[in-house]
Amino acid sequence: MTMTMSALSRAMIATLLLLHSDGVDGRVSHGAPFRRGTPARPALTDREGKRLHLPGSANCTTHWYDQVTDHFSYAPPPAGYSPTFRERYFVCHNGVNPATAKAIWFYCGNEANVELYVNATGLMWENGASQNAVMVFAEHRYYGESLIAGPAGADPVSTPALRYLTMEQALADYATLLRALPGLLGTPQGLPAIAFGGSYGGMLAAWLRMKYPGSIAGAIAGSAPILAFPGMSPPYDTNTYWQVVTRDATPEAGAANGCDSNVRTAFATLWRLGGTPSGRATLQSSMRVCKTTPIATDADVQRLAFMMLNAWDTMAMGNFPFRSDYLVFQQTGNSDVTLPPFPVRVACDFMTNFTSSTEEPTVGDDAALLAALQRAAGVLYNVTETEVCLTLPDDPNYDGIWDYQYCSELLPQETYFTLDGKKDMFWARPMNMSAIATHCLERFGFAPREDWIATEFAAADGINQASNIVFSSGLYDPWSSGGVGVAAAVASGKNQASIGLDGSVTAVVLPHGAHHLDLMFSTPQDPPDVTAARQVELASVAKWTKEWRVQHGLEE
Repeated sequence: MTMTMSALSRAMIATLLLLHSDGVDGRVSHGAPFRRGTPARPALTDREGKRLHLPGSANCTTHWYDQVTDHFSYAPPPAGYSPTFRERYFVCHNGVNPATAKAIWFYCGNEANVELYVNATGLMWENGASQNAVMVFAEHRYYGESLIAGPAGADPVSTPALRYLTMEQALADYATLLRALPGLLGTPQGLPAIAFGGSYGGMLAAWLRMKYPGSIAGAIAGSAPILAFPGMSPPYDTNTYWQVVTRDATPEAGAANGCDSNVRTAFATLWRLGGTPSGRATLQSSMRVCKTTPIATDADVQRLAFMMLNAWDTMAMGNFPFRSDYLVFQQTGNSDVTLPPFPVRVACDFMTNFTSSTEEPTVGDDAALLAALQRAAGVLYNVTETEVCLTLPDDPNYDGIWDYQYCSELLPQETYFTLDGKKDMFWARPMNMSAIATHCLERFGFAPREDWIATEFAAADGINQASNIVFSSGLYDPWSSGGVGVAAAVASGKNQASIGLDGSVTAVVLPHGAHHLDLMFSTPQDPPDVTAARQVELASVAKWTKEWRVQHGLEE
């Protein structure tokens, strides 16, 4: 699931390392999906294009907390597993004295090195001091450096190695750490804690409030698609994800007219030519695929198609109004490699302004159209504009340990979602739960429990029983398709709606927002609706903090 970025994006970019010169092997080992090292501060610029200097992990201190490996069994883990592991967390005082702090702001780390979120979550950095809050960023088990060793010799992407990787275990980690934090930080006992998170982290923040309401006073859940599961009422239509990606390629989202129809035609052309040897040769040359990865089989054609799909997916999530390395730094390690502002619009310019190989330019010109599709994807894969050919990825569909989380709990992974080629701009490929179950059984030894999340959190009814959560959804972000209260917030005419029994659950939409843009550092390029969403979030946090402090006798 993207969720920080799409799992397909992570696998694809890690494998491709953007583009590389023909004959140079740029592939990396699948099964090592996350780059070690320190994620850079986000690459943001002012209106003149000058780099903004922002705070990040260098301004924090690193700490470790001994967590229980299995929170839900009194028996020790089987042989080969330690009963505890070290969870990493960062403490960022940001000018706040813990002894006189009024709150703890707690980021629920998602599926990556937690430093990525330390360095990107500007909403906390820019406003924590004014609300006298100490900031803590906790790392998710099995990611970054918060590792749990499995039995010796076990495949690191296997059930024996990953048996304690569940969101329930992660939530219990966070609740346990939150209980210990006042003593660890030197803050007054009983302080209210506010959870923050984006994408999967936003889901965790919301679920933390729903499952452990005594641990936190409220939650800011940015781009948190907690309705994107089977068993929901109303049911979640997975194709709506790709419909949002497609909308980003239309004038409604600022893209050039005709882009979506040209993309649809390009994919139809790709599949048509992929059915014959001569057609595959045309794909190889027109789309500048490196000779080291020849398009020789149907499987190769599929890899190429999914590679192109992934580019539009990632650019839609990263359709920010400024240059950003947020969705690519984990894989490139280079903060100078950034997506341009509104990358979907840039890609659409290639799809609507291409040169035909005939005297009369037409969309039906296969070579020209495919070359345009390749250049559009190059907005992501060739951001340096120096590479000469495209290498097909080894594994276009699945991604390391996130695939384990999908197979176990169906944590959203758009690679599996339905494409129809009509309401979206791609091709027809329905979601196939039977094939998914077969894949999961073969890889991990179990099939997904399709309705488990709906059972655990009671779908929409669980949200209606919740309190003190702000769900934000950017309408440029395809994960808004699984967001809470999106339709109601749009229909309100005010971009927000109150939900739940007491009205304290708020849905906010950002008509010009991409993936949890509201949680990032503010920039001069931010649309007014993004600024307005942040104001709603901060006002909610202040209200929850005040109510908690009064209820607990910390102030009158």
